[in-house]
Amino acid sequence: MSSTKKENRKNLLKRIGITVGILLIYDLLTYVTIPGVDPRQLSKITNNPALTMMAMFSGGGFQTFSLMSMGLSAYISSQIIVQLMQSNVIPILTEWSQEGEIGRKKLTKLTRWLTLILGFVQGIGIVASINSLSQFGYAVDNSWWTYLVIGTLLTAGTFLAMWFGDQITQYGLGNGISVIIMAGIVKRLPDMAKSFYLSVSTSAGVKWDLVVITLVLLVVLTAIIIWFNRSEYRLPVQYTRTANRLTDNTVSKDSYLPLKLIVPGVVPVIFASSILTIPQTIMMFVQAKSDSVAARIVNDFFSLNSPSGTVLYGILIVLFTYIYSLVQVEPNKLADNLSKQDAYIPGVWPGDSTAIFVKNLIYDLDLPGSAFLALISVVPLIASSLISPSLEMGLSGSSLLIIVGVLTDMGRQIEGLKVKEGFSDFMSLTYSFK
Repeated sequence: MSSTKKENRKNLLKRIGITVGILLIYDLLTYVTIPGVDPRQLSKITNNPALTMMAMFSGGGFQTFSLMSMGLSAYISSQIIVQLMQSNVIPILTEWSQEGEIGRKKLTKLTRWLTLILGFVQGIGIVASINSLSQFGYAVDNSWWTYLVIGTLLTAGTFLAMWFGDQITQYGLGNGISVIIMAGIVKRLPDMAKSFYLSVSTSAGVKWDLVVITLVLLVVLTAIIIWFNRSEYRLPVQYTRTANRLTDNTVSKDSYLPLKLIVPGVVPVIFASSILTIPQTIMMFVQAKSDSVAARIVNDFFSLNSPSGTVLYGILIVLFTYIYSLVQVEPNKLADNLSKQDAYIPGVWPGDSTAIFVKNLIYDLDLPGSAFLALISVVPLIASSLISPSLEMGLSGSSLLIIVGVLTDMGRQIEGLKVKEGFSDFMSLTYSFK
């Protein structure tokens, strides 16, 4: 083996090692408990929908109310707000989104400032609400100073999670934010399995028919999700050596631009889940009474315990699929890059016509992609609620989507690195995601 291939293999192993190492450090931090609270009181409110949803974004740190309890929820909410506002809502943000790398840095800075504000408010609200729900037995010292310190520590944990995510994205494998969320879900799988087992167990024994049906459905869903994640539309692209791009025959028939059938991946599912936590977190912050009008509205429309909340969840997934697809692909930028590379889409004029064509194509792909994401998230949610209401999060397709989607992206990145760095035989047993 040449020294170059050894170096390339070392680079891939380094990326894998960095990803695993960061996840291990993150997991260790989930056991660093916040001082001034009694975590045992959490057992009294384990079925609170807002806290259950928030646990998905904590990376496994909420169960012990650790430094990482809020995880990435505030950061994801900030990303959603900034991305929505830059879509021709706030002119200055729209201008930044069109300024390339400089504008991206400005938007990133704004997102982090907004994360700081939301994280601090959310941290104080969570502690105050848990303390109220547990009949004021959660906070050891029920004073403003206690809330201030705990809110600061939780916000610091959010920024640590953000930094870990950035390191994984830059030096490891996959999108760091998604990888951390996936790791937290995987960590909760044993508890989900235990909850399911208790739900199908009766005094007469275990309902094995439900167990078998559930396992078969999980296998089928996993296979379908993998197929959708692997599916892509190959948009033909031709290159020319002359100024007359539409008549030159010096083109490559094998050149194409791959567009995934699910363009934004699992991001819409994560965003939709995060949106549902915002109204519930506000109710927790203001400590609204459960029988108040506002609390009833939130429980009816923003909780996965209710039919309307489940429908809203599906609608949000579809909406974010369309929005984030354009954010991720950027048709105008793609059209400019094709022009700079002396490339064009056969039958489409370069420039604005190409941007419009790509935008319409993405919308066409988003129709089946968004429908699939919504169905795979909502249908298992409804089915599991028929077995036991406490299973709606544990058996929802959202968790399965995130796990399979993130692993698929990581596998695709590994395959790309193997081909790019010239050692395709390395890890040859790894599943091919071409």
